[in-house]
Amino acid sequence: MLFECARLLDEIAQSEVNRQAGRRVLTPALVRLLPHLSRDGIRPTELARRVDVSKQAVGQALADLAARRLVELVPDPADGRARLVRLTETGAAAYDHGRGVLAFYASALGERIGADRVAALGAGLAEVLAVLQQWTVEGVPAPDVPAGSRQPPGIGRRRRSAVSSDARRRR
Repeated sequence: MLFECARLLDEIAQSEVNRQAGRRVLTPALVRLLPHLSRDGIRPTELARRVDVSKQAVGQALADLAARRLVELVPDPADGRARLVRLTETGAAAYDHGRGVLAFYASALGERIGADRVAALGAGLAEVLAVLQQWTVEGVPAPDVPAGSRQPPGIGRRRRSAVSSDARRRR
């Protein structure tokens, strides 16, 4: 349920930001990057690792953001050979604008289901976030299932269809 709520709120907020801009400025791909960008900066390779996409895909998205002057690439002070990508002032303002859209919807939800319930939800999510952040540092608990003993449905070797098998035999 949490996943579905997050997905729907994300779609609604993206749609509103794009409506206000009068054009499509936010895409799901860009939104995946945003929580990892800051004024402090992050290496593009680390950004790619965090969102689990290729360095090339991140590079294309960052080029788009840089062309809009939302991010900039700067030398990494810890390693002069590396570069960091960080939000520009314009990028930070755009990020804050998006958070303002989310705050609007939190308020609208409060009007619909009650401000106390939304506040309690926020407090509960803050506790969940703290635990999840702690797990990223200390390690995540795992179910008592041996590694590799079960695969989710649909994962594993792909079966070839009879049609494709027949076509290969005729070659």
